Amino acid sequence: MRGFSYLKKALHIRSCSRLLVASCISSGGLLVYAENVDNNEKIVERSRLDSKKRKKVVVLGTGWAGTSFLKDMDISSYDIEVVSPRNYFAFTPLLPSVTCGTVEARSVVEPVRNIIKKRNGEIQFWEAECLKIDPENHQVICRSTVENLVGENNFSLDYDHLVVAVGAQVNTFDTPGVVEHCHFLKEVEDAQKIRRTVIDCFEKAVLPGLSDEERRTNLHFVIVGGGPTGVEFAAELHDFVHDDLVKLYPSVKDLVKITVIQSGDHILNTFDERISCFAETKFQRDGIEVLTGCRVVSVSEHSVNMKVKSTGEYVVVPHGMVVWSTGVGTRPFVRNFMEEIGQGKRWILATDEWLRVKDCPDVYAIGDCTTVDQRKIMEDISTIFEAADTDRSGTLTIKEFQDVLEDIIIRYPQVELYLKSNHLFQVTELFKDSEGNEREEVDIEGFKLALSHVDSQMKSLPATAQVAAQQGSYLAGCFNRWEQCNANPEGPRLFGSAGRHAFRPFTYRHLGQFAPLGGSKAAAELPGDWVSMGRSTQWLWYSVYASGGGLATVCHTAFADAGQDDIIKKKKKIVVLGTGWAGTSFLKNLKDPSYSVQVVSPRNYFAFTPLLPSVTCGTVEARSIVEPIRNIVKKKNFDAEFKEAECYKIDTVNKKVHCKTTQPIHLGGGIEDFTVDYDYLVIAMGARANTFNTPGVVENAHFLKEVEDALRIRRTVIDCFEKASLPSISEAEKKRILHFVIVGGGPAGVEFAAELHDFVKEDLAKLYPALKEYVSITLLEAGDNILNMFDKRITAFAEEKFARDGIELKTGSMVVKVSDREISTKERSTGQTVIIPYGMCVWATGIGSRPVVMDFMKQIGQTNRRILATDEWLRVEGCKDIYALGDCATVNQRSVMEDISIIFSKADKNNSGNLRVEDFKEVIQDICERYPQVELYLKKKQLKNFNALLKGSEEVAEINIEKFKKLLAEVDSQMKNLPATAQVAAQQGSYLADCFNRLQICEANPEGPLRFRGTGRHRFHPFRYRHLGQFAPLGGEQTAAQLPGDWVSIGHSTQWLWYSVYASKLVSWRTRVLVVSDWIRRSTFGRDSSRI
Repeated sequence: MRGFSYLKKALHIRSCSRLLVASCISSGGLLVYAENVDNNEKIVERSRLDSKKRKKVVVLGTGWAGTSFLKDMDISSYDIEVVSPRNYFAFTPLLPSVTCGTVEARSVVEPVRNIIKKRNGEIQFWEAECLKIDPENHQVICRSTVENLVGENNFSLDYDHLVVAVGAQVNTFDTPGVVEHCHFLKEVEDAQKIRRTVIDCFEKAVLPGLSDEERRTNLHFVIVGGGPTGVEFAAELHDFVHDDLVKLYPSVKDLVKITVIQSGDHILNTFDERISCFAETKFQRDGIEVLTGCRVVSVSEHSVNMKVKSTGEYVVVPHGMVVWSTGVGTRPFVRNFMEEIGQGKRWILATDEWLRVKDCPDVYAIGDCTTVDQRKIMEDISTIFEAADTDRSGTLTIKEFQDVLEDIIIRYPQVELYLKSNHLFQVTELFKDSEGNEREEVDIEGFKLALSHVDSQMKSLPATAQVAAQQGSYLAGCFNRWEQCNANPEGPRLFGSAGRHAFRPFTYRHLGQFAPLGGSKAAAELPGDWVSMGRSTQWLWYSVYASGGGLATVCHTAFADAGQDDIIKKKKKIVVLGTGWAGTSFLKNLKDPSYSVQVVSPRNYFAFTPLLPSVTCGTVEARSIVEPIRNIVKKKNFDAEFKEAECYKIDTVNKKVHCKTTQPIHLGGGIEDFTVDYDYLVIAMGARANTFNTPGVVENAHFLKEVEDALRIRRTVIDCFEKASLPSISEAEKKRILHFVIVGGGPAGVEFAAELHDFVKEDLAKLYPALKEYVSITLLEAGDNILNMFDKRITAFAEEKFARDGIELKTGSMVVKVSDREISTKERSTGQTVIIPYGMCVWATGIGSRPVVMDFMKQIGQTNRRILATDEWLRVEGCKDIYALGDCATVNQRSVMEDISIIFSKADKNNSGNLRVEDFKEVIQDICERYPQVELYLKKKQLKNFNALLKGSEEVAEINIEKFKKLLAEVDSQMKNLPATAQVAAQQGSYLADCFNRLQICEANPEGPLRFRGTGRHRFHPFRYRHLGQFAPLGGEQTAAQLPGDWVSIGHSTQWLWYSVYASKLVSWRTRVLVVSDWIRRSTFGRDSSRI
């Protein structure tokens, strides 16, 4: 029944909600840390591929097809060069809006270098036009379009694969006068010219001395072509005239006329008939003349000559401006290419179903410049019959046909269309005889007769942005999986020979289309023959076009559907525990659709935790820094589910995680406990606050780890002021209540102290003027200095600023007890215990493992550790398929001295017991990569390289094992644990996702360092943390920053740097807008002190 199940699925109509899936406005990256480390990893990856010749891909064009290809292309295995006379990508569906100033031209374009620069320069762009394609020599001949160029204009590029995505030019059908007297609407420049000409026509019409007839001619705007572009431009022009221009040119408002000329019987003939009728009726009401059945035969400077199909008469129409918006044609150099490869008789370049130009195996064509030449089923009917007739009986049973049905439907999509159009839902209905009776088997003639009308459903793809974007995405997916699919073909069977096609053929998924009709009304045709018209549809149009503004349409989703709908291979299941920095970074960077992902977390959102101190005082609202995790999950091109639950046990034996829901039981709707199976487990649940078993901390102190903690602190601060303002409170009690104590002098504690000081000084002092003299803030730090992980200059500046601001700083004070009113500290300098009364205590120091992680550590033999240990590849030690990221784990860097003998033996290939410095050359790079402490030690000792370390102070020809041990004895002193920061967690998530994305490639071709205790190489490079700087906001619009290279910046200018970096690195545009608006609101109106 496999064929029946596939047929049922193939005939299923998809939900129209798919139309709104895409949202390509950049989310800005999860965080600067995740993005940058990913780029650095790619640089390393390029160096790995130097030994292997990289294929060169040349892309011609930066339109929808070319840009979609570039955006989705994994460039790790290719050198890509892009050639286009336009150095930008244009959002062409909005060109009609540009013609009338509804949208500015610069708002619909994106410089193509902005797209390629994110790939670390691995894509080269040439602003030039292609003159000739030489398929024999694998070259393209180009000419630069840069004006006043010094040097030769022409150049050639070699290619291994060529992607032709140059789009089409306007087709004038050789109509006389069109090129000379008409405007076109294909490029941004065309739209700008039209806009200027419209204004010129009005300016001419108001000149004195003109007759009314001349004014009417100047203000008669003629649009040739009743397709979507022509109709939308006519609607835009009508609104422009009646909403704006008539107010500026009131004397000529009654002389304006707009005419649409359409050779067919209706405008919008590619849409549903209901939309076509609605558009014609609306245009009639708006006074837009629609002339159908009229073919333009010539255009002069002031008139259009057309032939009326119904009468055969010729009619002359005077005009002030003509816009030609019908037909697409082939560009000259593509036409020459077609002549060269034997396609001279075709009107457009033809490709096969895999977008490969016919008879050119290394040339691909996508977008408007090409058409997919779908193979007819009747051409292969005999080979299909032979493939299905496995017993060679000369007849075909229903069972035999079912075995090849899936491949037939994939290879010949017209079969599916034929079944739909004839309302056939059972394959047996194809084999009924002339009287309607079912047959058990058919011979070759009966088989031909059953499928004889199938090819009537073959249709050419429309020349739309949606088709072009899907083709670009599809072709990029093929290139990304080139080696994988050639080794394991995933396409339909080859009916004429053995085996299968490497890839599934390209299948266009129509996801709907819009027709804006002016007057804030639009029409939409959605999948499943749904039609929507009116003002609400205009808002739908706004939302879809706004969300698709970066590289719109749902190309990515369409490709994902095309590639994923019918995958039979069982997917590996990845379970991710946690939605913090590490977990979310992993989800955002995981791209391989061969996995099924389930996310489990008690929080259904990701929180931008560096702004939690700002939330405590109302500088930023809590909802501004969180992003629902389902918003991230739903955008993935693979199966991804989220469960709001808490993991309470990890079962490594049965590969299960036991979870319990965090929803209230009384809500019903499911069981409380459940289990989730996994093939790979990613533990990214962060850490909890560490109280160091200090009595009273859990009961009486506030923490600052979660959004809920920040909200509680905010409410408590207001409560303290409200309590202190009560008339029955004594002065001593007021001082206690308004004494805010922060325990911990790290970044979180310091930033909260600064935020609280500003909140009190700038806002609360104005609301509670009688209490301002009672307020005090104390920061307790057990060490000698606050911000001890920062540069000493920053530490000194912070301490001095806090002293000026009246924030009391007590270093060398260790908290030993916290009661409901007092904090007991032990002073290291005197050994005495000091009692500090307080109104609110915030505990902002130390992190500890969560109970479920501690139980898991006992289970796997890590009982003596305080935190879960992983190897350098973030794999939990002793667990092959379990990984741990972020604050819940630490990387257990291997000691050089543990492997010193193995390293020596690896280099001593002749087993002589002595080594020359030259013998280490083959393993030096692997040693430095496997043991990063070596590089740190070299820097500390100011040694140029590893050879300098081996030579030491004595010039020796050879060294033995003892000498080698002595030289490296102090190297391990440079081993350091990674800090528990968002930056580390985000980089780890990005690194692990990249490993999973390239798992199959690296299994076959390991890229990591040598295995000193085994043979071969490790699959991946080990994780390396790249410190990209850190901020410490200190209040009063002053911030300190420590940047890479030991750069230090302090002051007001650094505060603006902090604003810009944090705003740009928020997780989505929604959170960016909300946070920036919160900052503006705070600077304008102050912080909100309402207790809500």
